[in-house]
Amino acid sequence: MKKIETVWCQLLYDTLEKGETRFQQQQLAKKLDISLSTVNHALKNLRQMGAVQIGGKGGQVIDYEKVLMHWANHRRLNQDIVWRQKLAGPVLEIEGLLPPGSILGGYSAVRHWFGEAPADYNTVYVYHSDPQKIKERLVGQEGRETELVCLKLPEKIPLRKETTTLAHTFVDLWSLTDWMAKDFIKRIEEEINGLLS
Repeated sequence: MKKIETVWCQLLYDTLEKGETRFQQQQLAKKLDISLSTVNHALKNLRQMGAVQIGGKGGQVIDYEKVLMHWANHRRLNQDIVWRQKLAGPVLEIEGLLPPGSILGGYSAVRHWFGEAPADYNTVYVYHSDPQKIKERLVGQEGRETELVCLKLPEKIPLRKETTTLAHTFVDLWSLTDWMAKDFIKRIEEEINGLLS
């Protein structure tokens, strides 16, 4: 994930899940451990399209949907994949075998939040700061039933307890070409609309 994407991720997390639309560029830079110029670069196109406003007292997210779609259209999930492997066992079993520190993304995150998935899936997307730990945990589980896709977890991004955030999950699903991704995206949109109503 590019550093400018961490800015979009933080803005959307604060807006959608914490209800905070105002921000300070310097605080964003400090929280994400990036330069102020990187924050300003991340905000440039958002300002031009009217998604955020910057004034003397800081910034404000004006249109979260524009920020979300901007990130979704720039996200390159494939570039974050460390490795992928076919495994024996259904998705719930594979998710249960993941080591501590694993952050569920994509389909698994949506199922984790709502207790059930809006459609069947057979690929588990998981982030980890040390992907080798997942590989070590799953030695001997090779098979054909479920695909595990392991992604490198950026050091400084907002997370839920065991999953990626709503916005992060949305943009990752947006990157996928599987037919069922649309059903999962729709479920996240319903959740976002519920939070903001």
